[in-house]
Amino acid sequence: MKFAHPFRFAALLVISVALAVSLAAQSAGIALTRKTPAFALTLFPLNALAREELASQALFASEGIVTSESGTQKARKWATQAYRGEPLTPEAHAVLALTEPDERIRSEIVSLASQMNRRNSKLQAVILQEQVAAHDYPGSVATLDRILRVRPSRYQELFPTLLAVFTREGAADEFAQILDGTSLWHRAFFQYAVTQPPALLNLLEVRKQVSFQNAGLDEALIKNLVAEGEFDAAFDLYEKLRSSNRSGAGPGDIGWDSTYSPFEWKYVDQAGFRAQPSLDSDQLEISIRPGKGGVVARRLIKAPQVPFGLVVEHGITSEQVLKDIDVGLRCVGDGFSVLDRNLADQGDGFEISSLPQSCSFVEMVIKARAWSGRSALNAKIEAFYVRQ
Repeated sequence: MKFAHPFRFAALLVISVALAVSLAAQSAGIALTRKTPAFALTLFPLNALAREELASQALFASEGIVTSESGTQKARKWATQAYRGEPLTPEAHAVLALTEPDERIRSEIVSLASQMNRRNSKLQAVILQEQVAAHDYPGSVATLDRILRVRPSRYQELFPTLLAVFTREGAADEFAQILDGTSLWHRAFFQYAVTQPPALLNLLEVRKQVSFQNAGLDEALIKNLVAEGEFDAAFDLYEKLRSSNRSGAGPGDIGWDSTYSPFEWKYVDQAGFRAQPSLDSDQLEISIRPGKGGVVARRLIKAPQVPFGLVVEHGITSEQVLKDIDVGLRCVGDGFSVLDRNLADQGDGFEISSLPQSCSFVEMVIKARAWSGRSALNAKIEAFYVRQ
């Protein structure tokens, strides 16, 4: 077969091969954009997405932000080139915003970018920072919601940013309306915030309006408020959570409940050294192996009005066992010891005639010991109550 125009055919063949190679290089460059952006850029120099990825890698390292001058300069250079080649690159906008020293220009970049893309997590994180700086509570939570619905693994990375908004004065009412449990991250945020001392009082205000639907979270909030010295706030929450048929802390029957310590009992539970309520919760059962001893139960009570008596009801007949079980009361805060006596000394009750003026809460402890060379201590205490 003879071609009429062999030179024209050869030229077309060369052009076709060149186009095929170019398209192959372009396709390979696009395919390798995320994994090896530098190599992808050598295959296809017009690849704006590869430049965006290089900008992101230059600024974000292990989900953090590079603060060195050379790192930010490189990031800004790649982001600018990516934007010029492809104006709709969301991470390029994020890098440009983060490296922009002028606050007004940065806000404009973020505002425009937020209208362009609502799914890219890095861009949304920049938007979140801007909203936090502007004290935009609803906007911050809405942005966080968008990020975490797409990337739920970023809880721990983004919660500290949200916490800065949550701890501000007046934020609790806003958050109570937003954190309604409709997203999985809402409870995760509660679980994070309950471990952060600056967040506890606002979290308490939110809890008054929104149910955690989680007794463990309520208990953690009470414990951590107490640990921060917020006894009255913690006790108010405890009083609200306590059901009408549960025995309470304060004057009257103290009961053996242990759900909401420290305003309910915390029992020791070790091999050969244990205290626990009976199955019907009517009695406290103490079981101690010889050679062991110490505090078997403790709780806080609201300081009763003085004078008052503390009465321990029991059916213990052994004088030795009565001597080996002690009851103690001490003021929370200053540690002033109000009472430290064994049951053999009780008589009709332990009488407390006065308390320091600063003593608003009292820690009650039950101590017991089984001496080496003697029998194990097994005893039951029927009730504790305050007599006015």
